[in-house]
Amino acid sequence: MQLFLRSFFLQTGWNYMKYQNIGLTFVMLPFLKQAYKDDKDALPSVLQRYLENFNTQPVMASFCFGALARQEEAVAKAKSLTDFKEKVTEWTGIKRGLSITTASIGDRLFWGTLKPLTLLMALFIWLMLGVNFFEIELPANTPLLYAACAGGAAFFAFNAVALFVKWEGLKISYDARENTCFGLTRFDWNKTIYNAKRIGIVLAVGMILFGVYHYLKGFGDVDVHFVTRAAIVLFFVMISFVTRKLRIPNMYLYLAAVVIFNIVCYL
Repeated sequence: MQLFLRSFFLQTGWNYMKYQNIGLTFVMLPFLKQAYKDDKDALPSVLQRYLENFNTQPVMASFCFGALARQEEAVAKAKSLTDFKEKVTEWTGIKRGLSITTASIGDRLFWGTLKPLTLLMALFIWLMLGVNFFEIELPANTPLLYAACAGGAAFFAFNAVALFVKWEGLKISYDARENTCFGLTRFDWNKTIYNAKRIGIVLAVGMILFGVYHYLKGFGDVDVHFVTRAAIVLFFVMISFVTRKLRIPNMYLYLAAVVIFNIVCYL
């Protein structure tokens, strides 16, 4: 429980030299004090290992905490100097390899998929509550509670997943073996990310179609500017699949989108 609660402060002391090293040490400190309660003189050198470079996705870091705690127990119980060095070498490999793996999974799941998806969910809640954000100006009588409901739903949806992964990751990684990547293989991350992105695409297309319907339902008041921008959005959505197949970095697609949108808005 102490590891779980302290994991919320992983970003504490973030720095450009060693990234999350101070936060990692803060999270693991109660466990280390317990593991070395009979050999307190060893604790300073142990802390030096934790103060080395560490950087990963904050939510997925819980897998690192559990795995490092389990390996640290083995280090603390080493029976000889040779055994100690071998255990420390294993600990270093776990720390480096697992931090890279969890960062890759976490960035794609939480930053690249779940955040945009919860944003789309919030916008759909607005639409269901009657807040038509396709209008240039929102109605003056739009209750502030509507915005709070949409934002709150997105906040709780994102953090419900984050808290589940934090808690389960900590427990699973401590109990799991190394051949299961310390519990990472218990979840089909690629399938989860794939399905979430497809849901996001469906929601995005649904919103675009709703906007097109809103502006075209009165054929006498067709907004050419909106139709043009919607067509450009659809174009970039389709072209993104092509650039992915050709392994063209998304940065170039984003730059092209920004330039074209600015030109269209200016004209």
